[in-house]
Amino acid sequence: MNRYYEAYPKSGGTMLTLPPPPLSDPSATWNSYSSEPVKGLGNRIKPDRNRQAVNWRNSNWVDGFPELVSSMTIADVSPRFAVKRILLLYENAQYREAANFVNRLSHNTFKAILDQLPIDLFVEAMPHSLSILEALYAKVFLSSDCGVKVLRPEHVLMRLVKLFTGTSAGGAERWLGSTRKLLKVIVLSEPKLRKALQVRRRSLDKAVEGLGQHGLVGTSDETLTNLHDALKVEFQKLVDTYKAALLKLEELSLSGKRDGVSKGPAPVQASHQRQLSLQQSDIQERLIKNKTLLNVVEPVLENKSMAILLTILKRRVEYDKDALFQFTQLRKELKVESEHVVAPLLMRYSHACEQVLEFMKEVAEDEDSSDISGYHSDSDSAIMMSGNSPYVTKRARHNFISRS
Repeated sequence: MNRYYEAYPKSGGTMLTLPPPPLSDPSATWNSYSSEPVKGLGNRIKPDRNRQAVNWRNSNWVDGFPELVSSMTIADVSPRFAVKRILLLYENAQYREAANFVNRLSHNTFKAILDQLPIDLFVEAMPHSLSILEALYAKVFLSSDCGVKVLRPEHVLMRLVKLFTGTSAGGAERWLGSTRKLLKVIVLSEPKLRKALQVRRRSLDKAVEGLGQHGLVGTSDETLTNLHDALKVEFQKLVDTYKAALLKLEELSLSGKRDGVSKGPAPVQASHQRQLSLQQSDIQERLIKNKTLLNVVEPVLENKSMAILLTILKRRVEYDKDALFQFTQLRKELKVESEHVVAPLLMRYSHACEQVLEFMKEVAEDEDSSDISGYHSDSDSAIMMSGNSPYVTKRARHNFISRS
């Protein structure tokens, strides 16, 4: 109260009349106030304003802040913590978060933990772990001192084929992007795997084709029958011919009753001298006997059907061996039962190999793209623009700048 009076000076020992206090009621007027001292100065003189609270937690810039933080490179994380973090995210099925964490690791930390990561486990978890493998392959590919072989590219490739074997076209659309990026790294780093997959597909096609080569065959009498019956007929002809030849040999007795030499050196000189001493009648008799025997066995020599049938038999044996070998391999890879029909499985796996090879051909022809990892951000752009990153090659940096 005194402070309110002290604000106005005294004149000749007489206190001046105070002005009315500030309006506390908007409907009040100056006439409604008396000149008496103001009561209730304990209340707030200036009324509160109606202020609108800013809900900053729901603003747009807050939503973008975690992405900005996640794009920064983690330079101070220990390798042990990095491995535990990746495994924890993997066990919780947070595959995308694990991939982002891998991308943010520094070069030294990533190099230290590469041999400690369960790559085989990630491969078996495909397609769910494709984002993790994509980040690992991109990190290794863009590094100059890390090899892709540690990431089991051959296992990844065959796992992709297996996924295409048991997945419809619509179901594969969800992970085609990651598949293409993985295949791009594999094609550029391990081109021999592409040739190996081509050989595998040709072997499967050959096995499927061989399964259809067990139909009817033609015989010498221009009829169609199965292979075993045709061979039986031809063998019976041979048996009859050989029996006739044996009888003819007994009749002709070309060798006479002279016993052959069973021990010791052959009397070549004596035999030669005897052959030179033969008369015309002896030579003529020998000619008749040999010609008679040749006439008996000549149908066997001219029988082409037997040679053809034996060639077909040999080829069919190889076809069945190839088909069983390929089916046994697929049984181990796809975990199917032995009672499974062979041909559809081989054809489905061959088609899956063809799909993967087609993707590999597409990514091999697309040489202008350097977007390997798929997780670029502002900090990644800074890394690409700088010339000090161990992950970025000159070609990748040139492609990035040309697309920017």
